[in-house]
Amino acid sequence: MKKKILIGLGVIFLAALMVAAGTWAWFTAEAEPVINQFTTGTVEIEIIDEYEEITNWNPGDTADKDVSIENLGTKCAYVRVKLTPAWGDMVEGEFVSDENLGTTNVTLNWNEEEWMLHADGYYYYMNTLPAGETTPLLLDSVTLVGPDTDNSYQGKVFQILIEADAVQCTNDAYKDVWGMDELPWLAE
Repeated sequence: MKKKILIGLGVIFLAALMVAAGTWAWFTAEAEPVINQFTTGTVEIEIIDEYEEITNWNPGDTADKDVSIENLGTKCAYVRVKLTPAWGDMVEGEFVSDENLGTTNVTLNWNEEEWMLHADGYYYYMNTLPAGETTPLLLDSVTLVGPDTDNSYQGKVFQILIEADAVQCTNDAYKDVWGMDELPWLAE
């Protein structure tokens, strides 16, 4: 009997303990969530190309052609430009290059003080280009050299393909993007 009483008391004690444990409260708190946002900057450029189309270009003539680059992004950038000249014909409204006509008879009058022509064929602006600003002119005019232009150029069309790209000027990004160990104007 004593055993039954002890088991009964034990069960009552355990039940009381469980009820008491379930009613105990703890001080708790939760913090409001915090959101961290990091907005990246942008590198965006535009080629500014101003020229008057010449339809009767003569050997010895110089035509105005202004080329510069505008930084439309939010970050400073390094800029490079590739100028690819070619002679050819217009066929059904499309330019068709004539590989038999060389381009050494045309002089690209470019800004050698603020731009550098590198061995890779790109012209590098020798400064950073801040956001919202425009480079000094890369190209100012084009001259058709008289003594070097024979009759095979009569009626032909001269075209310059202008390609530009930029890279952020921070964290040596040019090393990865352009595959260079140093900027060309600093290396020389």
